[in-house]
Amino acid sequence: MDTYFPNLFKPGYIGKLRIKNRIMMLPMARQFQGVNGEVTQRTIDYFEETAKGGVGLIMVGSSRVFPPGHQFFGPGSLNLSDVRYLPGHCELVQAVHAHGAKVGIQFGHVGGQTLRGPVAASDVQQFFCDGTSYPKPRPLTRSEIYDVIDLFAKGAFMARTAGYDIVEIHSAHDYLFGSFMSPKLNRRTDEFGGTLENRMRFVVEMVKQIKRVAGSDSPVSVRISADDYMEGSITIDESPKMAKILEEAGVDVISASAGAHETQHLSNDIMRMEEGFKHPLWEAIKKAVSIPTIAGGGNRNPDKCEAILADGIADFVGLARALIADPGWPRKAMEGRVDDIRRCLSCGECLYKLGGTFVYPLACSVNAAFGREREWSEVKPAPVKKKVVIVGGGVAGMEAARIASLRGHRVTLFEKENGLGGQLLLAASPPGKQKLLWLRDYLVTQLKKQAVAVKLGVEVTPDLLEREQADVLVIASGAKPWVPDIPGIEAEAAVSAWHVLKEEVEIKNKKVAILGGGEVGCETAEFLAQKGNEVTVIEMLPLIASDMEPTNRRGLLDSLKELKVRLLTNLKVEESITGGVKVVNTESGEAQTIEAEAIVLALGSQPKRDLAERLEKEGIDFYAIGDCQEPRRIKEAIYEGSLIGRQV
Repeated sequence: MDTYFPNLFKPGYIGKLRIKNRIMMLPMARQFQGVNGEVTQRTIDYFEETAKGGVGLIMVGSSRVFPPGHQFFGPGSLNLSDVRYLPGHCELVQAVHAHGAKVGIQFGHVGGQTLRGPVAASDVQQFFCDGTSYPKPRPLTRSEIYDVIDLFAKGAFMARTAGYDIVEIHSAHDYLFGSFMSPKLNRRTDEFGGTLENRMRFVVEMVKQIKRVAGSDSPVSVRISADDYMEGSITIDESPKMAKILEEAGVDVISASAGAHETQHLSNDIMRMEEGFKHPLWEAIKKAVSIPTIAGGGNRNPDKCEAILADGIADFVGLARALIADPGWPRKAMEGRVDDIRRCLSCGECLYKLGGTFVYPLACSVNAAFGREREWSEVKPAPVKKKVVIVGGGVAGMEAARIASLRGHRVTLFEKENGLGGQLLLAASPPGKQKLLWLRDYLVTQLKKQAVAVKLGVEVTPDLLEREQADVLVIASGAKPWVPDIPGIEAEAAVSAWHVLKEEVEIKNKKVAILGGGEVGCETAEFLAQKGNEVTVIEMLPLIASDMEPTNRRGLLDSLKELKVRLLTNLKVEESITGGVKVVNTESGEAQTIEAEAIVLALGSQPKRDLAERLEKEGIDFYAIGDCQEPRRIKEAIYEGSLIGRQV
């Protein structure tokens, strides 16, 4: 029995299926499939690495059972519609089983949440969380419903043939089956609409048909939304009854999720949400049924996951992006190495772009080995050990130091400030961004454990570097705020958003104009509005916070609305004057003055290249990584740090 988290690492059962622990990898549309949905080597490497990490059950994400050319062609994910796809699935299953984990496959259909051929229970239009509308869906006919049921049952038979241990039907998030279950989206008058029992009929008949075709002993899971967080839709008052109906239909386990595309910011547990806020939903589902339940959504820390099980909130804990960030999460928790876990930040950078389209190529902000498991999961020793000097203790510099040290190099890291973290400390300053410090804490811990020589409070000069006699020099000096050439800016003593967020400048109970409505400007607006300021954000583009990942953007915009922050778009700042700023509308050409007692600049950043330019003049070789090349995001900093650590 595990002595650190005994409930997490106690074996569990779904039907007769024994699972070695209570940790499940939730299904995600992140499986590196081929053009036609076939299993690729990258697919196998990805899931095998997760299995090596000690997870009990892996559920492969929403997969297709519709043959090519079929009008219900499923989402862009793995394909199991034909026997020609079986060999790849067999290899995937065997790779996972080799490490003691069980593996299931989820079947689903995006329904009305697609731009191409949307179908649903009724012709009710659906939306993404950024307000983007999908085309109005076409209602399925009765004959089409039974066609889908038949296809899913055949898919379940194929899955069992491939060796999958369990099949899941994706009925959450108002996708096709969720639209039938939702009283908001289902306005049918036939036997598939109206009462709860009728709205459940599609999934109930599917479960029964799967059991008939794939075998009565074939475990079936159904994933449901316990609450859609939308008026008139599925709520916690009705979802426990749904779970009970599914149990009576023969379902072996209920996977409890929440939210829909319109409320994707709550479904995906954005950064500002407190871990565990869905406990009441999971607990209500658990109390309604006697079959096992899975708690899925925003689980990040082993102690909180242990409490879910100890308190009887669920029987299994589902991890999704937490296992992308660190596939070794279960093994590290079992061994009591919690501070070695690289926790998911809920940044959403692996998810969507504005408009609900997937991000490609798939990448993780904190784990550069995601999608590169075969090449990067194992950090290989360097053939020649070198002295490596890194200048800059931000994300890129720390990750480069971590990887280079793991390879056996002797690493010294210089940082001008008195602590490590760089711009990560700034990024974690606004409301709801404190989880970013998890990455700082992880990297600092690893550098200490690996005995990297960290020199704080040191301004690096060419003379110092000459004394160090490094074999490899890496510059990761970061970025600095960009100050625009706007008349009157200096005279009006405008301050940088960076100085505001660092609390080097205090602004309270004033009218504030923030120039720049990107992520930094909007987060600074929230920060200042919470201090009693009357804030106006001025943005030249037609969209506020257009540089943000959309689910976290939705959370931020909701907060700004609640705080009554004025968001003005299509305005170019012409001049800063006493008492405000002059702006011109980029569409109409109309000029106006925005009143302000304080002006804050949030117009971007530029590389900090002073040292790099001096080294270039003196002919000293070095590598430049991170924001000192080009200001970007955590994802790029981690990747470049990891890459250079492997190259030197």
